[in-house]
Amino acid sequence: MNGAASGPSPLDEFVRPILGLPAWGARQGYGSFLTFEFGEPKLEVVERRSEKARLRRSAYVQGEWHLWIYSCHWRTMQDGKQIAWSEDPDEIIGRAAARLNGQKLLAVKVDPTKGGSTFIFDLGGSLETWPYGDDPEEKQWIILTKTEAFGYRADGFCARDPSDTPPDQERWARLR
Repeated sequence: MNGAASGPSPLDEFVRPILGLPAWGARQGYGSFLTFEFGEPKLEVVERRSEKARLRRSAYVQGEWHLWIYSCHWRTMQDGKQIAWSEDPDEIIGRAAARLNGQKLLAVKVDPTKGGSTFIFDLGGSLETWPYGDDPEEKQWIILTKTEAFGYRADGFCARDPSDTPPDQERWARLR
């Protein structure tokens, strides 16, 4: 979204550092969820105790910025042609994520009146989101850093909070 005379929007301010960075680790998550990493990779090690007090440890590589697309319809385009959408089989979704992998993010545009958004990449790729239609307060996507999170909902509202903010304490405001 372009900033008005009053300055850049909260979205513009939040995404500015990742514009021009290549997406990496692009993949399909649960169902039709998509995830993308941006920025320097970092090894994350998480330890948890199970109910039986056994220690469990997992390790994964995550970027400085993590984009998670979920709870919305989406479609990926390459050079103006649709290559996948959220209802396609896993194999097609996986190939579409691979096509965006390595492309640099150029812009994130939103249309708060329709609850949609578009992520534009440098090699002709794009990712468009729009609401399922049943819950306008459903979060469509979130961009996470180690310290902050920026979420976008189908009703055109956004929230920028510390990344450890519980969902019921997020501060939502209409995106201008």
